[in-house]
Amino acid sequence: MRKVLLLALVMSLLVVALGATKISYMTFSAVPNHEETLKEIAKAFEAQNPGIRVDLIFVPWSDYFLKLSTMFAGGTPPDAFEINYENFVEYAADGLLMPLDGLNESYRFKAAEVFSEKAYNAFSYQGKQYGFPESFSTVVLFYNKELFDEKGVEYPSPDWSWIDEFNAAVKLTDKEKGIWGVYQPIQFWEYYKVIAQNGGAIFNSENEVTVNNIAGVNALKWLIDKPKYGIMPSEEEAAGLSSEDLFVMGKLAMVHTGIWLFNKFREEAPFEWDIEVEPGMSTKATHYFANAVVASAGTPHKEAVWKWLKFLTTDEYSVKIRIEKGWELPAVKDPDLISEFLKSDVAPRNKKAIFDSLEWAIVPPVVKGWSALADVVNKEIDAAKFGMKSPEEALNDLAVLLKSKISE
Repeated sequence: MRKVLLLALVMSLLVVALGATKISYMTFSAVPNHEETLKEIAKAFEAQNPGIRVDLIFVPWSDYFLKLSTMFAGGTPPDAFEINYENFVEYAADGLLMPLDGLNESYRFKAAEVFSEKAYNAFSYQGKQYGFPESFSTVVLFYNKELFDEKGVEYPSPDWSWIDEFNAAVKLTDKEKGIWGVYQPIQFWEYYKVIAQNGGAIFNSENEVTVNNIAGVNALKWLIDKPKYGIMPSEEEAAGLSSEDLFVMGKLAMVHTGIWLFNKFREEAPFEWDIEVEPGMSTKATHYFANAVVASAGTPHKEAVWKWLKFLTTDEYSVKIRIEKGWELPAVKDPDLISEFLKSDVAPRNKKAIFDSLEWAIVPPVVKGWSALADVVNKEIDAAKFGMKSPEEALNDLAVLLKSKISE
C-alpha cells in the first residue's frame, strides 16, 4: 500500500509538470464511509495511468440525482459517474450515456466474461452496453447475538417467516431498557420487496397495477403496524437517530438493512452480530441492488474515462480493497475472490447468507420516469404510516395514480 501511494505521489508531481487529462467522477456509494477508500483507488489508478488525473466528487444519496440532473441541465455533467439500476434506464433512454461497446472492442476487453451475468446485463439498453457493474448488494436481517442470548431467544434461521420474526421481536423488546425487537424502514424500497414476500407485486407480469390487492394491503400493514405493537421505535422514540446507529448502540435486536453497513458495524458495534436471509411469508424475496459506473455521452475524454471505469470495477487492487473495506461486493466473476471473502475472519460469520439471499433476489419495477413514480408510492405509504389514510385507502389511491402515470 505504501509503495502504491509513494508511486502515486511521484506520478502526480510528474503530471503537474507535463500536464494531464483531467476527468471528473461523481459518486454516492462512497459517502460517507468509503471516501478514503475511493481516494486510494484513484491514487492507484493515477499511478498506473500518469497521464490521467481523477477529480472525485462526493455527493450523498439524498442529494445525488438532483445534483446530477442539474449538472446535465446546465451542460456541465461529470465525465463519469455512478448510477443505480433503478435510474439507469431513464438516463440511457434520454441518450445521456456513452456506449462502451466500441472501446471494449478496441481494447479487446471481454467484459461479459469478467462481470457476473446478472449485474452486467442490468446495464445494457436496446442492445448496447452503457455501464460496467461496480458492485452488488443485498438487504439481510442483522441481529445482535448478545440480546438474543440474554433473552434466551433462538437466532434467526433461513426458514423464518414474518410470524417467527414478530414473535422473536416481542420477546426481545424491553421498553424499560429502551430496547426494541426490530427495525424495518417504512418506504418504497422495503414495500416492493415485502409485497413480493406476500405473493403480490406493484405491477404484475402484464404491467397491470396490482398494488391494491389483498397481498399488497397486508404487506403494507406488516410494515406500518410494527411501531403500533411496540416492537419497533416510532420516529419520536428514535429521536432522530438512524436505525444503524440504534443497532450499534444496542437498542435494536434486529434490523433490516444492507450489506454496505458491514464496515460500520465491524468498527462500531461493541457486541457480536450476525446476519440471516430475510424472513418471508408466502415466499421469500430480497433486495438486489446493483450500481454501475457510466460515462456522460458528451465527455471529451472517452478513452481516459473508459480506462478509469474499467480500473475501478475490475482491477485486482480495486476489487480487493472493496472487499477488505466492506464496500458492498464487486460484481466480478472471479471465484477465488469470493472464496477469500467467505473464509475471512471478519464479521459476519454467516457470510453465506449474502449469496443465499441472491436465490430470492428481485429488482424494483423499472420504467422510464420511475423516480417520479417512486415518489408517488412513498407519498401514499406515508399517508398510511401517519394514519391519514387506511392502508386500503392509500393503496386504492396509489393504484389510480400509478395507472394515470404509466398511461401518460
